[in-house]
Amino acid sequence: MREKVNLKEYLYPEMDILFVALNAPDVSNKNEHWFSYNLSFWNVLYKSGLITEPIFDKIKGDEKVFGSNAINFQNQIFGVTDLNRGIVQTDSSNIKTTTAQVKRILKIIDKHKVHKLCLMHSKVAIQFEKEWLIVRGEYGKVGKYKDVPIYEVPFHNASKKDKHKYYNLLIK
Repeated sequence: MREKVNLKEYLYPEMDILFVALNAPDVSNKNEHWFSYNLSFWNVLYKSGLITEPIFDKIKGDEKVFGSNAINFQNQIFGVTDLNRGIVQTDSSNIKTTTAQVKRILKIIDKHKVHKLCLMHSKVAIQFEKEWLIVRGEYGKVGKYKDVPIYEVPFHNASKKDKHKYYNLLIK
């Protein structure tokens, strides 16, 4: 039996940043809260300046950052979704990405006013590159869809040093 994805997308008519992760991992899906395995995502956002207060409760981080904008940089609106909304899996090597998934993200951009798109996993970026939307190299601005700049950042729990500097590019 396939496990149901319990992570609610945070999508708004207008978003300053739409974060696109790969898929729902087991712990976050069970908790029904984004990035709730540990505080690493929230710490990167705080260190980068994207949020103005630290998150201390990993279960409530998504509500404070995506469900509200009170602590977001300049009260910006942040949305979040996964590229693959159909699978719960912690091991990213077991995740498949497709053209249809990228088209779904592009439809979100077409339907909503998105100022910046942020790709948060190498598999997400690789699929966007396959669709000729970005050119991967160093993290940062890697492409554009219509007038929406696309950024790639290291995944928050990756071993890349100074990850916050790449997230900080989203507010420059």
